[in-house]
Amino acid sequence: MKKNTLSATFFLMLLIGFFSQSFAQKKYEIHVSAGAFDRSETVVSFYFPDSVEPGVYHLVSSSGDRPILQVDDSNRGWFMLHKLASGESREYELTATPIKSENHVSNKIDSTQITFLSNGRRVLSYYHGDNNPTELDERYKRGGYIHPVYSPNGTVLTAHLNPLHPHQSGIWSAWTKTEFEGRTPDFWNIHNNTGRVDQADSLRDAWKGPVHAGFHNRHFFKDLSAPDPVITVNEEWNLYVYRAPEDHSYQIFDIVSTQSVNTGKPLILPEYHYGGIGFRGNRQWDDPENTTFLTSDGLGREGNTTRPKWTHVGGVVDGELAGITVMDHPENFRYPQPVRIHPEEPYFVYAPMQLGEMRIEPGSPYSTRYRYVTYDGMPDPEKLTRLWNDYAYPPGVTVKVK
Repeated sequence: MKKNTLSATFFLMLLIGFFSQSFAQKKYEIHVSAGAFDRSETVVSFYFPDSVEPGVYHLVSSSGDRPILQVDDSNRGWFMLHKLASGESREYELTATPIKSENHVSNKIDSTQITFLSNGRRVLSYYHGDNNPTELDERYKRGGYIHPVYSPNGTVLTAHLNPLHPHQSGIWSAWTKTEFEGRTPDFWNIHNNTGRVDQADSLRDAWKGPVHAGFHNRHFFKDLSAPDPVITVNEEWNLYVYRAPEDHSYQIFDIVSTQSVNTGKPLILPEYHYGGIGFRGNRQWDDPENTTFLTSDGLGREGNTTRPKWTHVGGVVDGELAGITVMDHPENFRYPQPVRIHPEEPYFVYAPMQLGEMRIEPGSPYSTRYRYVTYDGMPDPEKLTRLWNDYAYPPGVTVKVK
């Protein structure tokens, strides 16, 4: 028995040694094509054709460009493409040997919030625990939303627990007009006591890295209009916060939301003018004279119900001008999605149900993705369009094992 155990152990050690040596010697050729757009500080991602150990690596090109590659636990590689002109391409080589690197995008976690920083500057915080609504009643005690969001220079762009509209908290997810099992819960206006959205539990997963940091977390949509509260929708948020460019002219983060009904019944979303992943601006923007909207089509507040690629909202906070742009992705349902731009208040949401009834059916999750760009000063439409092109039509990547 002892001899068999030793033989098995020896064989396992040989096998591990073989695969470790094979992995260490494996090289990849990564071909990146700019496509139709000039690229500058562009987020690039791709999947490897076989298993690569999660970690940090160097990419090397003949031009001398050596970007840092971050490989996650989904076998996906990420790096920042410094510059590549439209129509051009570049080849990188990767030897699959991990390196040590500074976490340019980091996080700090306390009992209620996780805060992300890019090169030492705060980007946003997310409530993974409950807030503290000292000026309001217990209905507004909740988590599962983002606040504050910061400009690169540290101006706070969002509001929460605003006594005028305390149900609109930073960046949050909720449906307004719904039908479920014959009832009509409203998850947006929680003061109506028919529905609400809460974080499901503590953070499922959070990470930091040289290219991006982020988290995976879940929310529950609770129907309070039932005889006993019912969870109608399970939502998962995947948040990605990216390394800012060297000049700190903007900061970028993505939200990917996936919603699945929790029972064998669909959640019906009748035609309505708002609902989805909302944004509420700083309290100082409650003054409509201190707030501007701008869509990719050049419209202001009159852009309500139009279908822009991106929408800016901004204004002055404590004497500093700053703003944020929310970008729609071509893979989203009913893209380009219509928008709700309030005629006086600083809130905004992409609202695809403006075009007619929607349904989240059992076994068919509803997924959306949006990119957020923050900056100081006036919005630069040319730069925002370039960043949207990077998001909507990223560089092409092919990977070969050498």
